[in-house]
Amino acid sequence: MPDQNIDFPKDLLDARRELHAIHAELHTMQADRPWSVEPNDGWDDSAKWYPSVRPATEGWSAEDTKAYATLQERARELSAFVITHTFWGTVDAAERAEARSKLIHATQPAPAEPAATA
Repeated sequence: MPDQNIDFPKDLLDARRELHAIHAELHTMQADRPWSVEPNDGWDDSAKWYPSVRPATEGWSAEDTKAYATLQERARELSAFVITHTFWGTVDAAERAEARSKLIHATQPAPAEPAATA
């Protein structure tokens, strides 16, 4: 696609921005909770050639599990909306992949500034 700005429809931009936000929220939930959603005894295979250790966990709470599932369902809905949007029919097939990439980059949030260290 030539170096030109693409005039994406507002609803497509909004959906992709929301999808970025949901992916970030899902990632945060995964990072802040136990490694296993379900209770698990964990394991210690540190003596193997590829060490793997996981502590025992009680798993996620029912509220966390439900919130995560709700976010995943919304992400699926938004993904389907973005992928099947009628706008893509207006883009030449040979240029569609690059246009989809430009949509992703155009809607990504700005990277957070690193915290100042004293």
